[in-house]
Order: sequence, then structure tokens, then C-alpha cells
Amino acid sequence: MKISFGILFILMTLCNFTSNGQDSSFNQLNTVIVSANKLSEKRITAPIAMSVISPKTINALKANRIDYLLNTVSGVYMPTIGNEQHMMSIRQPISLKGLYLYLEDGMPIRTSGLFSNNALIEINSSNIQSIEIIKGPASALYGAEAIGGVVNIISQQAPTQTLLNFSNQITSLGLFKSDINFGFPTKNGGWIINANYGAQNNGPIDYSDFSKKSISVRHDFNQHKWKGYQTIHYINYYAQMTGSVDSSHFISRNFNSLQTFTYRKLNAFRFRQNLSYQWNNSNTTIFNFMFRDNGMDQNPTYSIASTSNPTAFKGQTNRNVFNAFVFDVQHLIQIASLNSKLILGFSQDNTHQNLKANFINIYKDTAIGKYTKFSYPAIDSLLTNYQTKINNQAIYLNFISKIGKHFNSNLALRYDQFEYLLQNKLITGTPSSNNNFNSITPKLGITYNQKQFGAYLNYSQGFVPPQITEIYNAIRVPYLLPQTFKNRELGGWLKHKNWFYEISIYQLNGQNEIISVRQPDGVNLNQNSGSTQHNGIEYHIQYQPMNNLSFNWNGTYAKHKYVQTIIKGTDVSGKEMNAAPNFWSNLNSILKLNENINALLEWQHQSAYFMDETNASKYPGFDVLNVRFNFKHKKMEYWLHVLNATNTYYSTMATKNFSIKGNAAYSYYIGEPRSIAIGCKWSL
Repeated sequence: MKISFGILFILMTLCNFTSNGQDSSFNQLNTVIVSANKLSEKRITAPIAMSVISPKTINALKANRIDYLLNTVSGVYMPTIGNEQHMMSIRQPISLKGLYLYLEDGMPIRTSGLFSNNALIEINSSNIQSIEIIKGPASALYGAEAIGGVVNIISQQAPTQTLLNFSNQITSLGLFKSDINFGFPTKNGGWIINANYGAQNNGPIDYSDFSKKSISVRHDFNQHKWKGYQTIHYINYYAQMTGSVDSSHFISRNFNSLQTFTYRKLNAFRFRQNLSYQWNNSNTTIFNFMFRDNGMDQNPTYSIASTSNPTAFKGQTNRNVFNAFVFDVQHLIQIASLNSKLILGFSQDNTHQNLKANFINIYKDTAIGKYTKFSYPAIDSLLTNYQTKINNQAIYLNFISKIGKHFNSNLALRYDQFEYLLQNKLITGTPSSNNNFNSITPKLGITYNQKQFGAYLNYSQGFVPPQITEIYNAIRVPYLLPQTFKNRELGGWLKHKNWFYEISIYQLNGQNEIISVRQPDGVNLNQNSGSTQHNGIEYHIQYQPMNNLSFNWNGTYAKHKYVQTIIKGTDVSGKEMNAAPNFWSNLNSILKLNENINALLEWQHQSAYFMDETNASKYPGFDVLNVRFNFKHKKMEYWLHVLNATNTYYSTMATKNFSIKGNAAYSYYIGEPRSIAIGCKWSL
């Protein structure tokens, strides 16, 4: 390990998130969650591997990005690729693939079939109350994309008394963030407004500026048998796309970007109406309506491809817009005679999407190693121009029953039907067509809980139809089949004196899994990989030797391999999947000096992994140490955080194209160097 035993000893003898930062795991097991079945359910009765990032943890970390929060959870690694852009790894290798479902208050942020690995950009960070993470398939409850895991952002509700918070923070890397939260109660509910502004200028990596403006408004009401809320979210985002660097840049620690004009621009709007009506003590109906309007413009780094001329490259600019109308209705029946409840649901998502892309010629100045300018062809630059209607209907049920004193059973079943209606406005490329995908996905689990220990068994399946951009690519049209996954797992927890243990063991088998394969010209192309297998152990250990000192260790050990797969004519069956670390660990601690001062220490370790599918090249992994100091005085909070305190030089994600040679075959996303963040928060 790169980190010295001396630092590890200090970490183990110093300070975790329990006394003041993170709720105890035992309390979290009794936390009421919504991710288990879209309604309120105690976490302890949910037969799933699940973690909750509590409001106390969020307040203690004062994170300026969501990955700082998610990376504290066992089995979760969310690598940043700059400016809040991200990849994800939950029971899967690190990738951009649509194997994760991102929710806000139990509803998808985006339409299934239009997955974006950067979906969490569309979240207002000042509006986060807590975060729930399901690990493993949850398609029986949420449908497609809920494969590797589900990340559910729980937004802040209207307060019971007037609330006013204002906070600012800056970092030595040029990041500035400002948040304001204002809320007040009314006779039958209340209002809350959360606004955020963030920007980075002149960061450590060349060409990495960005800005983001977010605002969320929520109105809660409760009157007689009716209750519910309305929410409005608006996100405006612009970022220069730095992209990755090749091996020569990475080895020489060259932070100069190859880019000078690439960008990503986003405008996202969401409206939601939630209504709940309690007919009687046994029957409740919950209705959700959501409208999404989303537009993204790009000149993306990942579309830059080489030609036979070392100074001439090709790429594209594109605009992808969609609007969606979503309906979700659930009826809850309490069956007292069976000590059970039954949830019946129906959902409908109708989305209209348009994608237009233009070909561009790119010039590279080889003397300085940068792409310096681009131009559109003089005759015709239109590359792609199509519109798609996506219709997704689903019916589902969830039956939860208490068996005796200690057992609970949980059965879920869902039927999904997808219809893609493509209208190609060009005479070339994919012909206008209709594609239909459907699936029945079950989930069966049982829990056993005593006062000091418990266990669960779970079997579930997952289903992912090909994404719109995976099958309707006008340049190259891959033939893709739907992906299916079968998951078996068991887990348990034990509480003994000052110790708490939690463990999950799983096996996830994938069929027709879609992987991204880098082509000789540098462009990534999707293909079905045959079959894959993912085995792992996720664990959480908590120790609190005294009231003001506690330790928290979250880790995962996993093996991801190709079972029967041929890539570019090479049989990689039996090989480990690339970008799939065997071990990921987060060890953190907190020392609470008094009611107003605490110190937090966090060590993140990632093991080595193969960079290519043939297992010929390895990335050695990394160790990162974060130190945080928080101070509270009356209505003010102050903090000083030193992130990557040892100034480790590392890559958040590294890959290699096994079929070509040279520096350009390698791709590294550079991790942020040491940074110092200072901030303050004033609360009414």
C-alpha cells in the first residue's frame, strides 16, 4: 500500500462519523426508508443490501461534490471525471454504462432508455436531505437500469419552523460554492426553497472551468385525508470538457489538456405532483405525476477520432433534447388478518426525444499537442437527425408479510413493455423503425431479525433494453440485445457492545451485457459481451470505544469476469473485466473534542485492476487521505478540509485499448491533487 503504516496508525488511533457525524448503524437499520418499495418501510425489514447516508453525515462532510458522499458507502465507487461529471461502479466495473438508476424521492431523474452517466449533475446539491443506495438489481420495483444499484436522493421537506441558512465555501483549486435554504410552515404544510451556485476557474487541470446554477421549490400540504407535495427543479450547467490524457501526459504529470473547445451544456427542468389519499385505515392511494424537459448541447471529447493524417481528426457537435410525461399510481392495502400489506402499481412514461449531430473536422497542433480548432464541412455537415418516441408501461406488485415474531417476507413482480418509435429524418443511417422490448422481473426476499442480530436472503432479476443512443447511431449501428441479470445474495448484521457488523455476499450473472469497446480510431463502440459474472462481499464494521471517538470501515471485495466473450476477434472468456478493482475500501473516523469541535479523518484505498480486456496491462490503484475539521459557534459553522492531504498523484479511471499500440492506447482521468477547502454557514 502506498500509504505508510504511520499514517494508518494515526488514523486508527485518532478519529469516524458516529457521535456527531453519522448515525449509528443500529439506528440506520430502524430508519424509515422509501427505496424499499417507493413507500415508507423500515430498513431492517428490507431483504436488500442497502446503505443510508444520513443528514448528520451530509452535514459533517460538507461535501462540495456528491461523489465525496457516495464513496463512503461499501460497494460504491463513483469516480469523478471533472466538473461534477462522473462514472459509477456498484457491483459492476467502472463504466459509463446504463446499469444504474438515479432517483429523486423514488422517481427516476431521467427516462429509461436515455441513460446519462452524468445524471447526478441534474441534482441540486443544496436540496439533499439524505441518500439511499440499493446495491444489486431492483428492476421488480423500479424497472429498467436498476441493475448494479439504485441511488435515491431524498430532498428536503418543508420545515416545521422558519428556516434560513446561507453558506459559502471556496477551495484552493478555484472552486466556489454558495447555497441558500429558506423555508417556512403554513397552516396545512409549508414551503422550502433551495438554491445553489457553483463554479470553478483556473483549476489544476487545464481547460476545466465550469458553472452550475440550481434552484428547487417544494410545497408540502396535509389536509384531512389528503396529503402530498409539489416540487420544481431547474438546473443550468456549463462545463469545458477536459477529457482524459494519454500515457505520456500521465507519466510526466502533465496537467495540460488536449482540448481547447470541447464543452457540455445542460438545461434541465422537472415538475412533480405527489398526492396521497387515505380511504380508511386499510387503503391508501398514492399518485405521482412528473414532467421533465431536458436539453443538452455538446462538443464531446469522447467523439474525437483519428484519421491517417496526424494533424487531422474528426468529431461532432450534437444537441439531444427530450420531454417526458410520467404517471405512477400505487394502491396500498393493509391486510391486518395476515399481518401483511399489498402494494399494486402502474406506471406510464411517454417521452419525445430529438437528436441532431453535425460532423466536424478537427485540427491538432502537434507541436503543442492540442486540438486547437474545428470546422464544419463546406457541403453538408449533418451527421444525425432523428426523433424517437419512447413508451414505457409497467404494472407491478409488492407483497410484504410478517411471519411469526422474527421473519418477514417480501415478494415483488413487475412487467415492463418498452416501445421505441424511430423516425430518421435523413436518407442515410438507421432506417425509421419500431423496436419493442418487454420483460417480467421478480424479486423474492426474506429477513430474520432478533434484537442484536439479523439476516436476509434475496433473489432478484434485472432487465435493461438497449439505450436509444446505443442502437440508433447513424455512423455505426451495432446489433444489440437486451441485457438480463440474475442476482443471488445473502447478508446479515450483528450488534455486540460497542461493535456493529454488516455483511452482504452476492453473485450477479449477466447475459448479453453491453460493454464499451475502444476502436482503433479511438472511438468507443458498444457490443454485447456474451455473459459475465460478478461475485463480491460488501461489509461495514463500526466501533465506538467511547462517546467522543468512533471508527467506520466500509469495504468490498469483488471479482468481475467474462464468462463467454469475444471482443474484436479475441476470446477473453475467463479473463477479468477491465476497470474492475478487486478491493475498494473507505476507513474513516471522527474525534469529537466537544459539542462544537470535531476532527474527521478518511482513508480511501483502491486496489490494482486490469486496464484492458486481455489482462495485459494493470493500473496499480491508489490511496487518498482526507482530513476535515468542523467548528460550530452559536449560529455559525466553520470548516477547514484538506482533501488528498498527502497529494497522491492518481487516476480515477484508467483504461487501455488492447488492439493498438502507443501512448494513445491509454486513457487516464487525472484525480485532483491536494486541495484546501474553507467554508462557513449561518443558520437562523
